[in-house]
Parts: sequence; C-alpha cells; structure tokens
Amino acid sequence: MRTKVFRPFLDDVERLSYGQGAKKQRGTGSRFVCHRLNRDERKLYDLAKQAGYLTVRGTGYRKERKGSPVCNTFRQRCDALEEICVIVEKRADTDTLIIDFSTLRVRDDTQFVSLILENVLKAKYPDLYSATKNCDDDSCSIIQKPIIWDAVKTKPIWCVNERLITLNCARDVAKSLAIDVLKESMKFDANVVESIIETMPDHNDDVNSKSEDSEFD
Repeated sequence: MRTKVFRPFLDDVERLSYGQGAKKQRGTGSRFVCHRLNRDERKLYDLAKQAGYLTVRGTGYRKERKGSPVCNTFRQRCDALEEICVIVEKRADTDTLIIDFSTLRVRDDTQFVSLILENVLKAKYPDLYSATKNCDDDSCSIIQKPIIWDAVKTKPIWCVNERLITLNCARDVAKSLAIDVLKESMKFDANVVESIIETMPDHNDDVNSKSEDSEFD
C-alpha cells in the first residue's frame, strides 16, 4: 500500500496562478507565498508546460512580490504531476541548471539522484560530473539537507525543503542537459517509487487543520 502524501490538484495550481483560491484542496495556496503570475511570467510558464522545464532570467525574482511567482507555480505544478522540477536560470556569463527532487515526495530519493548522476552526467557530461565530486566552490551543489518526512507527507510543497542539484554551465549545455534529465526521469518506474516510499497505515492526518487560512496571495 502506497503512503498517501499531500499533493495539490492541477486545477488548483492553475487557479492560484491567476490569483484565485484553490477549490479542491484547502491549504494549497498561502497569502505568504506568491503564486499569481503577471503577463511575462505567464508566457514563461506556458513555455515551461510545453518544454517540461522552466527557463527564467536570473532567479525569476519579482521585487514587488518579494519572491518568484513563476518558480513557485512551476514547482507546485511538478508536485501535482509527481515529477522532478527542472529550472534553467539564465545569467550573463553562465547559466545555472537546478534539479529539485523534493516534488517526488519520497522518503529516500538516493536512487533517483544516482540515476541522474550516473546515466546523465557521468555518461554524457563528464566534466560536469567531475565537478559534482568536488563541490567546494560556486560551480555546483549537491543535496545535503535531510528529508523531513512529516513535512513531505503532510505539507504543501512550499513548506517542504528543496532537494537540489545545481550546476553552472554554458547556455547550450544547460538546455540539452535539462532535456536529458527529463528523459531520464521518465524512466523513474512507478514500481521503484513504490519500493522507496515507506508503506505505513493511514492515520488520517488532519491536513486541513494545519493549512493556511488563505488560499491565495
């Protein structure tokens, strides 16, 4: 039996992106997390839905919202779809590829991380793979924080720690790497996910009682 975890409904993610309240699951949105997209962010988000990964200038930060609505919304979409979240941050000199495994919502993501490192980076991008073995500078970072299972199981994604691999690389490399990572992630078999998620009885955690009062920003 697969452990039930908190996931947003895709319809609610779309509603939040327009500044509307979630209808199907209370607690999906929060007044403290920016979700509503402006016109430019909407274009980026629509492109991301087609490509499977999001591309933003810099971190996508919007000063007046004190955060990145488009990154928040895309991460929430990936959570709803049970997919890893891949974002390319475009910069002047080099781009940054971010791979977030937290949207898989598993107790142990080691096997999935290994698949990306071995089958994508080591096999096709040996220089970047070598960099991951010595992440003592700003060129990359590998997941270090532990998974807090209670948050993963019961909280909306903006309350769940990101599980990141970040890599700095040339723009053309970042794009091809994002595509290769997504292709590899499609091989994450459902049976493998089942074997990693802890099987445990449903204690009927009262998610709603822990939700934020507001569903929208």
